[in-house]
Amino acid sequence: MPKYSNNAYDSYNPALFDVIREVLHRIGDIDSQHDAELGKVDAASTDGELKGYIKQRIRAAHQKRRQPYVDLLTILRSKQQG
Repeated sequence: MPKYSNNAYDSYNPALFDVIREVLHRIGDIDSQHDAELGKVDAASTDGELKGYIKQRIRAAHQKRRQPYVDLLTILRSKQQG
C-alpha cells in the first residue's frame, strides 16, 4: 500500500517550476525596462507637465505589457499548489 504524505515536495513538478521561473524573469525584464524609460524621462530637460504626460503613457504601456505575465503566473502558481 502506498504511503501518503502532506509534504509539499511530493507534488513538486520541475517543469512547472522552470516555467514559473521564466515568467518571473520576464516580469523582471519588463520592470527593468520600465524603470530605465522613466529614468530617461526624468533626466530629460522637458517641462514638468510634458514629463508627467509621458510618464503616464509609459506606466500605462508597462501595465498593459506586464499584466498577461502576472495573470499567467497566478495560474501557474495555482497549478503548483494543487
